[in-house]
Order: sequence, then C-alpha cells, then structure tokens
Amino acid sequence: MTLPVLLLAGCGPEPVSFSFDPATLEYGIVSFPPEMPEPAYESMVLSITNTGETDGNLTLPEPDLDIFCIAGFGKENYPADLGEVRAGSTYILNVGLCGYPPSMQDLLVETGFEVETDGDPAALDVAVTFTPNRITN
Repeated sequence: MTLPVLLLAGCGPEPVSFSFDPATLEYGIVSFPPEMPEPAYESMVLSITNTGETDGNLTLPEPDLDIFCIAGFGKENYPADLGEVRAGSTYILNVGLCGYPPSMQDLLVETGFEVETDGDPAALDVAVTFTPNRITN
C-alpha cells in the first residue's frame, strides 16, 4: 500500500531587508568649542534603504545622548518610531555629534548606535568614529 504524499508550498510574506550607507560615520577630527553650534558640532547623513521586496518599519532606540544629536528627535522622543519605509525607498537620518566621552579628548572615539528593523537584519549597528578636539578659547 502506497501512502499519498502531501507537499506544502509556503507563501509567506516577502522578505524585508535593510542596508545603510555609509558603513561607518567617520567624522575625523571634530572641534568642540565651549558653545555648541546649531544643530550639533558636526553632522553627517545616514541613508537607510529598504532593499527588500516589501515595506518595512524602523525604530530608533535611545542613542547615547551625551554623544549623539539626531536631527528632529529630542531626549523625550525615544524610542522613536521612524515609520514605514517602502520597498526600494530610503530613510535619511542627520546624525550630529553633541559631545564626547570624558577623558577622550584628542583620542580616537569608536562608538555607535543601533536602528531596529522588522526585517533582516533585526538591527543595524551604525559604527561612528571621531577624534574630539576641545577648543577652550
């Protein structure tokens, strides 16, 4: 007796995938005068692109607010729901520096922050490097 074979073909949701550019936000030497200019001491653009086939969502957990000033988000806005990014579209974040870790003056700072996704990968780890140059006069 032969048993029937049942094949199941899954039709799950299309994949959601994100990438970002640049791979590392490299600020170089950043001058930190006593008073911070608007909106930050230095700023760079981070582009997050939905490279998948369906729409996906982004969330920005609270970055280290002693270091990062992200345009459009105050201290009370975290975690920030960045909303839906359509397939093939890009979300732009303006990432500014508003400080640096104590005792790191004139030393290379290697830090970063995370952007959560509902796709692959589940989190984008954004690397950041800079060397703070404190200006005292």
